Amino acid sequence: SKIGISIEPSQVRLITCVDDPYNWTFLPEKWHLFGKHLSKHSIGAYMELCRDVGISFEAVAAGASTQCTAQVKQDDAPPSQPDVSFLAKIQQLEAENSRLTSELNQWQEQAVRESELKGHTEEEVNQLQSALQAAQTDIQQMRHEINNWALTADFFRKSTIKSCRGLNEAFLLLEKLKLELPALWNEQRLDWISPEVASGVV
Repeated sequence: SKIGISIEPSQVRLITCVDDPYNWTFLPEKWHLFGKHLSKHSIGAYMELCRDVGISFEAVAAGASTQCTAQVKQDDAPPSQPDVSFLAKIQQLEAENSRLTSELNQWQEQAVRESELKGHTEEEVNQLQSALQAAQTDIQQMRHEINNWALTADFFRKSTIKSCRGLNEAFLLLEKLKLELPALWNEQRLDWISPEVASGVV
């Protein structure tokens, strides 16, 4: 019906003659199906014909110069070229395959770039984590040193306060001695003088 020809199923031939209103176009790998008459094929070939019709082979209207192919053998050379409509379908499939291949390559390249970017990002994250851990270690060490310096400063502060108290006490004692020293000096001086000298002095 595709080429506008009505043929009884019993009249369908794989090897066509000049009187037949149609010819077959097929891909090279299907040549073995058209090297025998339909009655000579096995059940497997029948199944292959039913499965692949319109996919890897199709019937086309016979041209004015079509020659009889009834004597063609399986190991003869295949026909020169498929029909133009069949070639167009093949070209369309090849173009689609090329487009899908190109798209697949683009996706693969993008996946590689994203993988590399992810690797760089993970490396940077690891470096930042290492730097953060090192900084935290330094902070803890500095806190420990600050605590030690604070303890030392507190010790010196308490020592200074104690020393200041001692100095104040010593200063007060010296002031007291300074006040008491003249009287003590006079008493000592009188004790050294004899009674006679003391009476004469008096």
